[in-house]
Amino acid sequence: MPKIAQISAMPWRVMSWTLVLASCDRVTSLREPSAAKTLEFTNSVGMSMVPIPSGEFLMGGTMSADSLVAKFPSYDKPAGCFADEYPRHRVRITQSFYLGKFEVTIGQFRRFSSETGYRTEAEADGQGGWGYNPETGKCEGRRPIYNWQTPGYPQTDNYPVVDVSFHDALAFCQWLSKKEGRTYRLPTEAEWEYANRANTAKLYAGGDDPAMLASYARVVNLERHAKFEHVQDIEFQKGDPSAFPLPVGSLLPNGFGLYDVHGNVWEWVADWYAEDYYAKSPVDDPKGPHQGEVRVRRGGGWNSFPLWARSSFRNWITPGSRYVNLGFRVAMSR
Repeated sequence: MPKIAQISAMPWRVMSWTLVLASCDRVTSLREPSAAKTLEFTNSVGMSMVPIPSGEFLMGGTMSADSLVAKFPSYDKPAGCFADEYPRHRVRITQSFYLGKFEVTIGQFRRFSSETGYRTEAEADGQGGWGYNPETGKCEGRRPIYNWQTPGYPQTDNYPVVDVSFHDALAFCQWLSKKEGRTYRLPTEAEWEYANRANTAKLYAGGDDPAMLASYARVVNLERHAKFEHVQDIEFQKGDPSAFPLPVGSLLPNGFGLYDVHGNVWEWVADWYAEDYYAKSPVDDPKGPHQGEVRVRRGGGWNSFPLWARSSFRNWITPGSRYVNLGFRVAMSR
């Protein structure tokens, strides 16, 4: 398995529009996000799409790798573990786009599967995916018994779909594009981080303090799991209220009105991965390397520790991977 600041009880307010880059640490939107919110729409499968304004920001780590190591000493990770988050660099998103307010749900994926007869890679190749074993209290895989319909824990149509590969996510986007007559796709890595940050420049969209993540992110509960462990080694006791994903939108949104941008499930993005890509990334609308062996996923999952859920953290896996904490969120080109 792979490599918050104080917030109020009310959803965060969207930052005000500005045409001047007063600070390199701040995102600059080229249109007023609060006005853009009035253009939010719901498509034919019940998916709420939020307009994300064009703009520019600094992408990558907001504190040095050495500072990260000092801030999260219990993880016992070397600074080199975070080398691919640097250099921090300017990125301009030149075109506004839409992004799903929520991660793709079980109900939405079921409609896709029912209408097309599509079977996920976990189902089609007979290997299955990863799942939660209630007998051991741990996640395990691959096993044929696990797939998006049977991840080992109870779920309803409002839960985020998991155990979907990169190819499964693309197939969903292709189906939705044909159905809607619009171009649905996975967001680029740059679009994802820009939307995640929503005019902020901290470790998380809500600030730098991981202790406050519980207000808006489903991640490992540090009061129950203080010692860092790999996801396959974490034991979730029966009845643990912090185990498993939450129905989408259960917690607070970020400044753009997007839910679960940290935690709940990892989200596939469109890019191939290269450790040194940030050093040569174009300023305008970077789309990642032209080729590669592994794809990027972002945001952390329900069984991720806060270090992995940071806005700038990059994770990569093979396109055929399917995990009990891995789903996706769709973008739509205007």
